[in-house]
Amino acid sequence: MRSLIERHNLPLDRPQLERLTAEKALCAIEEPHQLVVPTGHAGKREPSPLPHLVVVDLRYRRAEATLELCLHRQQVLPLPLEGMVLGEIELERQDADVSGGHTRTIVTARSWVWIGVGALAAASWILAAVLLLQTSVPDLSLPSIDPTDYWSQHELDRAETFGLFLSVLYLLGTLAVVVALFVMAVWAPGFARNTGLGPVGAGIIVGMITLVVVWAVDVPFRLTEQWWYRRYDISDESYLAWLFSPWPELASAAVLGLFLIAVTMALARWIGRFWWVAGAPVFIALASFFAFVYPFLDPAEQRPISSAPQLAARLPAIEERTGAGPTEVRIAHVSDSTSLVNGYTAGFGPTERVVIWDTFLDGRFTDDQVTVVIAHELGHVASSHILKGLAWYALFAFPLALAVAELTRRRGGMGEPGNVPLAALILVILSFGLAPIDNAITRRYEAEADWISLQATRDPDSAEQLFVEFVGTDLEDPTESWWEKQLFGSHPSVAERIAMTQAWEARDR
Repeated sequence: MRSLIERHNLPLDRPQLERLTAEKALCAIEEPHQLVVPTGHAGKREPSPLPHLVVVDLRYRRAEATLELCLHRQQVLPLPLEGMVLGEIELERQDADVSGGHTRTIVTARSWVWIGVGALAAASWILAAVLLLQTSVPDLSLPSIDPTDYWSQHELDRAETFGLFLSVLYLLGTLAVVVALFVMAVWAPGFARNTGLGPVGAGIIVGMITLVVVWAVDVPFRLTEQWWYRRYDISDESYLAWLFSPWPELASAAVLGLFLIAVTMALARWIGRFWWVAGAPVFIALASFFAFVYPFLDPAEQRPISSAPQLAARLPAIEERTGAGPTEVRIAHVSDSTSLVNGYTAGFGPTERVVIWDTFLDGRFTDDQVTVVIAHELGHVASSHILKGLAWYALFAFPLALAVAELTRRRGGMGEPGNVPLAALILVILSFGLAPIDNAITRRYEAEADWISLQATRDPDSAEQLFVEFVGTDLEDPTESWWEKQLFGSHPSVAERIAMTQAWEARDR
């Protein structure tokens, strides 16, 4: 930028000063020309923007604003610009923003600190993930399985149709929930402002309404699912019982959800943008508490394994071979409502237990096959899969909380009660996107439990026949598509589990 003052005014006489308020201090000078906007973040002796404040030395070791001529200093001020002659100055060859340069240096150093912290956190995350993925399953070359060697085409088609319908129904239900949460996210800010409550109180009210709306939207899909189960004669439960049977679990989840909303909003209003740093540990603690008390939330009536003496007699040896040690094993009474078979491990520490459904004991499975199931669940206990699952939750809690914090920040952050549905919408979308990763992890742990069961029972024939029966009893599709496996495949496919029994047998010979 170049400027040139070609002429200047002479000093004004004292009588003329009285009229200065209505006159310009200077005559018009030559307009600046060749105005160039310099690049930002320039270094030394590179083009740089001017600072916000420019102080010009007017030769007499002082700088006076021309505006003061209009105030109270007419007696002492000859026009200080009278003796000033400026030459051409080439700003593009000077570092005109020294203070800005220091600021940029500080910001750059601070950025490098954050980059270092982020890199360390990412490296720790990856290391923890690699360690959690380690299992006792050796590298296996699984043989190829031809489904027609085990099931008729009718059985395969029936299982495929059953599973595909449920998969599509789940996708439609998820889409309906996303749409409902989007509408709630648009509606909630205005409602929250009119509640007359404080921010946290309004957030809890909005959270309660959001939970009710999501539950109501999901009802038609749950009823359709029940209709589908009844159509295939694997459920005798009434529609109302099916709808309300999970109420204890839903109620406890709702209480925890509202508590999380209150804690999140309180932290966001207290800490600000970085609430997620303190919030994620709270989420992890609550998830651990829920996992700890989950065994007591099962609505099904349970009885100890001693009620099945033939299985109870085998239990000590299986506990020792799996490495699980003494473990509480119970039988859940569900045969009045379904013919499905299932088993699971719940809790940790003093609440840890193995539960198998009494449908395994209705004569369709031999004691050897049920022993394989129990050994599989004890494999989960021996490998601490519940605790590892909580560790995975901890790994994802921080990035998910960060995502919620940043994505809601443009609307005021999580301190605003109207953002509760938006946060729920973000979590639903992110959870759906992370489903393939979550399923890959659980498939790996389920494969390890299968391997431990084979090592403990040393009965690959019973294990193979057990998996074959799953296609008829639970309508598991042994030929599920790739996308179904990614989105819904929490266990290895039946074909893969059969292949593992054969690989174990070949390895053991």
